[in-house]
Amino acid sequence: MQTLFLSGNLAADCEIVSGKDEKEFIRFTVAAKDPAADKDEKPTYYTCRMKKTGVADRLKRGRYVALVGALKVSLNVKDEKTYTNLDVWVQSLDAPQLASGE
Repeated sequence: MQTLFLSGNLAADCEIVSGKDEKEFIRFTVAAKDPAADKDEKPTYYTCRMKKTGVADRLKRGRYVALVGALKVSLNVKDEKTYTNLDVWVQSLDAPQLASGE
């Protein structure tokens, strides 16, 4: 595993899902762009997971987040196409708007 420092916007509202032993966790997708990239370049999407916390209901599409987590890269083959999965287990999450009381 590699440590990743990531910032971007949520691509969709977060979901609460059940894992092994019926323990719930939060899953969300962060869309991140290289600041030096061309304006038309598409973002890279990271699937993020973390322990369930009280902020889950406020992690909505478009919200800016910054996080630190463990990165795991894997490949998936579907319909004869190979896709790269970028999965992050979040260790620390900062969503600046959450601290301001909205």
